[in-house]
Amino acid sequence: MSVHSHFTAARLWGALGIAAIAGTAYGALLVASPGSLTVRWLQLSLHLLTAFAYAWSTPLCVKIANDYRERSTMRLAWRLIAASAAIAVIRHLFESLAVAAGWIDTRLTTLVSLRQIPIVVSLILLTAGLVAVWSSFTSIGMGLRFRRADALFIAIILAFVPSILSLRDEMFDRQSVYPIIRHLQVASPMLLAAPALVSLVLHRITQEMGGGPLATSLRCLVAFLVMRLLALFLGLSPGIPVFTVASRTVWWAAAWLFALAVFHRWQVTLAASELADRYEADPDAELAGVTHALALRSAQPAAKN
Repeated sequence: MSVHSHFTAARLWGALGIAAIAGTAYGALLVASPGSLTVRWLQLSLHLLTAFAYAWSTPLCVKIANDYRERSTMRLAWRLIAASAAIAVIRHLFESLAVAAGWIDTRLTTLVSLRQIPIVVSLILLTAGLVAVWSSFTSIGMGLRFRRADALFIAIILAFVPSILSLRDEMFDRQSVYPIIRHLQVASPMLLAAPALVSLVLHRITQEMGGGPLATSLRCLVAFLVMRLLALFLGLSPGIPVFTVASRTVWWAAAWLFALAVFHRWQVTLAASELADRYEADPDAELAGVTHALALRSAQPAAKN
């Protein structure tokens, strides 16, 4: 039995809650006793838990990609998203090793700072995947009509970028001995904002299509990216303990929103597969059911009039 069969949306939300609580404890201890053994164990555990969230999501992304025909834009899109998740696994396993081996004390500006490479690669792959999804929608004539609320969300997302850049000297890897790593660190807020904006566009398109699990998936994806931006901003605010705690709470919970986004998109695939199985078993009954549902839907506006 697949490990994915044991997970439901409720269990994923439960995992998110556990990660948030552990992140809060980690942030509080980071303020009270930053060098304690408990802080290190929590940090290690949270990296491993986050790596699991991305590792759980990766094969589902691959399965979703395989639903589309070879060389289709959607197939490419989900392969890119799968690759992004896989790179995120590598990143968090590397950071787990850095904590366990004590490199965060002895090699923070050298070896540990190389974590910026998988961070940037993962974000670029995610952005490319979301742009490919957008391209697939536009190729079939899906329009886009923004609402006033969308302008507010766009403004909030864009506002994070200059706010974070104004605090760039507080970024963890700005002290790296490698110039390229310092540049990659500064690029982080822009690399987070770009996929957040694209996913917001996709979310609006799916709402125009009628919402459903696909819209829920993209809503989780928008929240995932905005939460990472928020966590980065809060974590860079020096000397404010409540921001330190909040940043760790938000940061460690965010990965499970990505898992929820993938899970809800996977539900679309499962529903289509179940419908195909039912049609193959009894096509007449399925067609009759569809006809009845369409008749009821068309009768509803007439009843209102």
